[in-house]
Amino acid sequence: MSDRYDFANLSPIEFESLCLDLVAAVTGLRFERFSEGADGGIDGRHSRADGDIILQAKHYKNSSWTDLQKAARVEKKNLLKLNPKTYFFLTSQPLTPGRKDILVSILDHQSVTASNIWGRTELNGYLADYPKVERKNIKLWLSSAAVLDRLLTSDIAVFTEATYDEIERILKVYVANPSLGKSAEILKARHCLIVSGPPGVGKTTLAQVLAAEYSDEGWELVSITSIDDGFRAFRRESQQVFVFDDFLGKIRLDPASLARDENRILRFMSMVHRDKAKRFILTTRSYILQAARVLSESIDDTKVEISEMVLDLSNYTRELKARILYNHLYHSEIDEAAIQALLHGSIVREIVDHPNYMPRIIHWMTDELRQRDVPSAEYPQVFLQTLRSPDKIWEKPFRHHISKKAQVLLFCMYFAEQERFAAPGVKLDILRAFFERAIVKFGVLPKEDLRTSVFEDTLREVKSSFVLINESRANFINPSVQDYLSRETADPTVLSTLAPCVSTISGAVTLWKKIDTEASGETRAVAARALLDAIIGGEVTGHLFLHDLARAVGELIMAAGDLSYCERLRRESVKSLFWISEGRLPLLIDELDGGIYHHLPYARAFGRYLRMEIYRFVSSDREEVMDLQDLADLASGLASARLQMSDQFYRNYEEAAEEAIDAISLSSIADHDDPEQVIEDWLDEIEKIESLVPKSIGYWKKDELEDRISALHRLRDERGRYQELQRARLGAGAPDTRQATDRPFSNADIDSMFSSLKT
Repeated sequence: MSDRYDFANLSPIEFESLCLDLVAAVTGLRFERFSEGADGGIDGRHSRADGDIILQAKHYKNSSWTDLQKAARVEKKNLLKLNPKTYFFLTSQPLTPGRKDILVSILDHQSVTASNIWGRTELNGYLADYPKVERKNIKLWLSSAAVLDRLLTSDIAVFTEATYDEIERILKVYVANPSLGKSAEILKARHCLIVSGPPGVGKTTLAQVLAAEYSDEGWELVSITSIDDGFRAFRRESQQVFVFDDFLGKIRLDPASLARDENRILRFMSMVHRDKAKRFILTTRSYILQAARVLSESIDDTKVEISEMVLDLSNYTRELKARILYNHLYHSEIDEAAIQALLHGSIVREIVDHPNYMPRIIHWMTDELRQRDVPSAEYPQVFLQTLRSPDKIWEKPFRHHISKKAQVLLFCMYFAEQERFAAPGVKLDILRAFFERAIVKFGVLPKEDLRTSVFEDTLREVKSSFVLINESRANFINPSVQDYLSRETADPTVLSTLAPCVSTISGAVTLWKKIDTEASGETRAVAARALLDAIIGGEVTGHLFLHDLARAVGELIMAAGDLSYCERLRRESVKSLFWISEGRLPLLIDELDGGIYHHLPYARAFGRYLRMEIYRFVSSDREEVMDLQDLADLASGLASARLQMSDQFYRNYEEAAEEAIDAISLSSIADHDDPEQVIEDWLDEIEKIESLVPKSIGYWKKDELEDRISALHRLRDERGRYQELQRARLGAGAPDTRQATDRPFSNADIDSMFSSLKT
């Protein structure tokens, strides 16, 4: 009788985990687990007073009996160092009694016995005795021949019109992640699950895995392409799992079909929800689901909302991303030389940590057919280049799957300003104003047809596919969306249409900064003139610091090639658009008087005006103590600029600085502040101020602050020593049983994980 599993679908990491679970179940002992890769001869350990029990697992792709003997000779050296009481040696290769004896002879240690050398047959036998271990290790049975046959027989391959080999590869490289557990919980509790998310994140794979689990437990799988199929196949006496892939449309929402089926979809879901022997898994792209909710009260029903699960890339931890890449490389048929080139240096870490990391890109880049023409030596850079410019991920959805309104919204979101210090993303009220102007300007809607709901409906169309909504802000779901939009928005027509639609001064500056400097002079001139008209014409709101606004306006005037804008700026006030930060004015004055803007009309007159602003800032008739940071910023600005001020200015500045330093009080440090950081900032600001004045003016305060810093350091050191003593007392003699998830997944962990792939 042949063995049920040959373990070829498992990577070395997954095989090691299985072996640890199995030996623990057989012996009833708990084993420590260690990070993947070079392990010094220990994959698992159980520590005892009379000697350790060590476990070593050996599993390599396409390895031979000769390879296994070589591996055993390496482990012999480790055995001499470790000197365990008992030693388990497990391999996925089939072993005969004779081969076991050879391995015992090679390992040559008193801890090694033939009964503790397990090959493929022993592993299969113990798995039959301990079915919980089998079920826990989902990859073990997920891509087995029996499961794949059931999937194909049940026509689940209709998901992607995939062949047996394609489904086999998808399931082989699958890495269990938090989405699987959460999905399984929702499906078990509510019997219905909508898996939605952006393209490339793994919706279909997740649905396949869930279906495979139920199939392996004897449930009938029913793949449907219409809700009518579901009603026809529904049998009350049977345990059934219905899978409806792209249930709202593969490419875009079909409003006519939705109007016909919306109530029937909800009714079918209600039938499944009430029946303990039924499950219903639906997949859809997020932008299609959101579009459906706009049109359908039934689809927007709270019952559907509860059962929805949106796959979010934030679920992918560093370790999970590394495992996904590892599995794809391990099972890939790509030329071995290309894989070895990828494993050289820091390339793997660059891929794992890349902001555009996405499972679909990893799948593409490890597909032998897609990479067949890539020279092995160039493979790493081609991989990284794909991550830098992942157009294939977003091009089809953007150009063909969403409405023109949604495209305009994404254009606006790309150019809209994001706050620097608040939560990430674009404020929805700012985005709304920008969008409502742009949608009319692009000719998508006439102004008279513009309604409040247009923005909400369009935002819902791209929610969870291109955009994430967090309270009052919108953010792109992945940085690669912005990379793609940066190329789409380089079109001169898009730029010239969007420029006059900005609603805030920050938005105008942001749009200008995002225009490619390599764009043609005429393209930049058209955009610059439109932005200047909006700024000077009072079409924008908000505030910027004067130095930022002045520099932006100067750039726009030079790009527009029209000096008449300087005269318009004199006539039409823009004072409502800026604040003044005196510390940043000296460098701006330099730029106006002999710098890059000196040739503009009225530049020197404006510089003289700003010089008077600085003088007034520290005038002798001030009524209150000045802010220490403002004085330090001004000192830094003057130190960096050519600007010279009068003797009276420096006398006023010195008096103001003495007052500000004397006003510093340790009692003013708030409870939520870090006192050491606050004091360090004060000392740094005093140092900047003293660089501008001819004498030390803060020595008495500096002594007080430095004494407090020393006291804080002593207190911190004492606490650290106490905590070390506590850890030593509590942890004495106790083995470290922490899993990899208890600490950050380091660069060393990544290097160790991928070391087993190196040849």
